Amino acid sequence: MSSTAYKGWVALIIATAIVLRLWGLGYLPPGFHFDEAFEGLEAWRIFTDSAYRPIFLTGNFGVPPLNAYANALTFALVTHLGGVVGPVAMRATAATIGMLSIGAMVGLARELRYWTTPHLTLSPAFPLWAAAGLAVMRWHIHFSRMGIEPIFVPLIWITATGCLLHGWRTGRWLSFVGSGLMLALAMYAYQGAWIIPLLMVLTVLWLLMLGHNRPKAASDKVSDGPLTPYPIASLRRSLLGAGVAAVVALLLVLPLGWFFWQNSNLLLLRPTQLSIVGPTTSPADTSLFNSVWATAKMFGPWGLPGDLDPRRNVPGLPALSVWLALPFYGGLVLALWRVRAPAYAIMLTGLIGLLLPGVFSEYAPHFHRILGASAPVALLCGVGLDALWQWRPVRAKMVNRALQGGVLLLLVGGGITEAHTYFVQWANLPDLFYAFDVGLWQLGEEIAAQPSTMPLYLTPRAADHATLAFAWTTRPGAHPPPVAFDGRAIFPLTAAANPQAERYAVIEHEDFRTRLLLPEVFPTATIVTEIQDGQGAPYAHLYERPPDTTNQRPPQHPLTARLGDGIALAGYDVQPATLRPGEILYLQLHWDVTAVPTADWTVFTHLLAQDGQGTPTLVAGQDSQPGAGSLPTTRWQAGWRVLDEYQIVLPADLPAGVYGLAIGLYQPNGEHLPVQDGGLMLGQVQIE
Repeated sequence: MSSTAYKGWVALIIATAIVLRLWGLGYLPPGFHFDEAFEGLEAWRIFTDSAYRPIFLTGNFGVPPLNAYANALTFALVTHLGGVVGPVAMRATAATIGMLSIGAMVGLARELRYWTTPHLTLSPAFPLWAAAGLAVMRWHIHFSRMGIEPIFVPLIWITATGCLLHGWRTGRWLSFVGSGLMLALAMYAYQGAWIIPLLMVLTVLWLLMLGHNRPKAASDKVSDGPLTPYPIASLRRSLLGAGVAAVVALLLVLPLGWFFWQNSNLLLLRPTQLSIVGPTTSPADTSLFNSVWATAKMFGPWGLPGDLDPRRNVPGLPALSVWLALPFYGGLVLALWRVRAPAYAIMLTGLIGLLLPGVFSEYAPHFHRILGASAPVALLCGVGLDALWQWRPVRAKMVNRALQGGVLLLLVGGGITEAHTYFVQWANLPDLFYAFDVGLWQLGEEIAAQPSTMPLYLTPRAADHATLAFAWTTRPGAHPPPVAFDGRAIFPLTAAANPQAERYAVIEHEDFRTRLLLPEVFPTATIVTEIQDGQGAPYAHLYERPPDTTNQRPPQHPLTARLGDGIALAGYDVQPATLRPGEILYLQLHWDVTAVPTADWTVFTHLLAQDGQGTPTLVAGQDSQPGAGSLPTTRWQAGWRVLDEYQIVLPADLPAGVYGLAIGLYQPNGEHLPVQDGGLMLGQVQIE
């Protein structure tokens, strides 16, 4: 193959990779799920706050920061060009990293050709097969289109390995420095990449045990001469170069090491949460044996062995289509047979090592934790395809051409199959609506678009949920964060007639109660926006309370009492009317807020019995911050009426009779509202 033809094939492969990673990026994947949005918010803060330069992201159970910094650069470019930051910008970052991996794969595969033996050689076309396999691999395509950090792992392993091998072969110091840089980036990229430095140590050991010093070639042609042992001077230089790579990596990782020294709890927080090995015994379905077996068969075509999460895969489909699985298994067998040549040993080491983060964690096979393994998988696919390309079973030219045509058929068939599976089969899964928080993202954008002066309430998600918060944090002139509460336990409203319209954003898929309560409180409220899920069912509504309307749901039992700190009681409700032992007493307190409370108060609700001497005895109760903690008192606003519900479980052996209800508020320091320890007596309930 001529140099021009070779470059043409490389260009075609990269162009194919670009199309598969950018086509429809604005709508596929849909939505903006939590992990992407969390790192997006971190990237936005890095971009907008010059004082914020984290070494490690402490939220979301600890995340290395490389992806956030990469997205901060993308945000800077997008805003400079007048664009809007968001899911597309973040996914464009991932697509860029994915496309760079294809080019880097060509370089690594070319380098690996120097580390075979004359009778086990890889043809000049091998880099094309390896790069093409990665370019059309649905597993790699998918994560090249998501704004999360695992996409860095294949690129880092490919580049670190290629630089190390090139430096070892040629003695060029810059290559060793490049390998050290990649090893450092692995520590800042993703916990699944933390094994890469160990894999480089194993690579050096393979080179020492199995390697030979290839003659330096001016061209890309691998020498056909006999392999010669390392000259002492060359070996010394190579080992010194590996030491340089290690020193570079250690120096660059020192800030992260210092951070973990001061925050040791964060070092293994996420890995220990996911691990299936440790002091506790794992259930049978997450045993180490089952995890190994699930990972071993994930490449298919054995039934439905793949990742079951629709966010990561068509549930259950293997990582490879049969078009790619066949050359992969063929390449795996050949690599095991040829393992004494460094090139094949390195591929196998990379495959096993990069699969380990998934083997030792729950939900195996977990495609995004082990995405780094897609790189050695592509190399092994290339080995299988290259063996078919070189095979000459007979002297008949037509037969040999047919075998070579089979290679192209496998790649084209694999590419078409993988593209159809992703862009048609996976894209039309109804599960994607919830897997990618489509409804939350649409609701966040709807809230951000509301007039900034309009009072707005949100239930039941917290306003700092990353998917929601990203919408109004990054959009210029967006509505500020709404008042968040859990409508299943509490409901805030303006007590007097409202001077302007107010809106309630209700995620009815999660909050069944607000849609029943709100028409009672505001009978004239209307739905101004509806968000539907993938099945056409209502997911969320935006309700509007018209101006000059008042609360139409007074308490069943009016009782006016000022408790203090701006909190007063207007009355209460008790449900159901007839109570029996073992049932639940629903107590709703109607609070009036005269001033913003200065402290977070905990509410106690007590069901009291009286003994023969008239001393009250606690028989049941519930202590909680208002709204099950979703709306603490320091977030209350003057002029509010707050409907706050508590569920008191009655003991199954509670004797029938009349019992008293007492309520109050307290702080951990012992301060009470009202001042008396017994609280405020509401009234009596009858237990039948």
